[in-house]
Amino acid sequence: MKIESATDYIAIGSLLLATATSLAGVALWYAKAEKRKYGLERDFAHIKRNYEQIEQSLNTIFRELDHRFDAIEKDILEIKANFNKKQ
Repeated sequence: MKIESATDYIAIGSLLLATATSLAGVALWYAKAEKRKYGLERDFAHIKRNYEQIEQSLNTIFRELDHRFDAIEKDILEIKANFNKKQ
């Protein structure tokens, strides 16, 4: 292919500019996709950690409630025993 006129130079320059622009667009798209992927992974890790903290808190609350119910049960048994002694 022989370049003979200014229009041929303009066409080749336009082709190179379009190719460079397309490659830059692909690179930016890929970078944005990776950034979004990282953000989603980070959000998921936060949600998972929050779920684990909620689970630990609930387990602590249930243990405390169980302890309190055991104490109340002992008190009720003591009251019943004292009541039966008086009758």
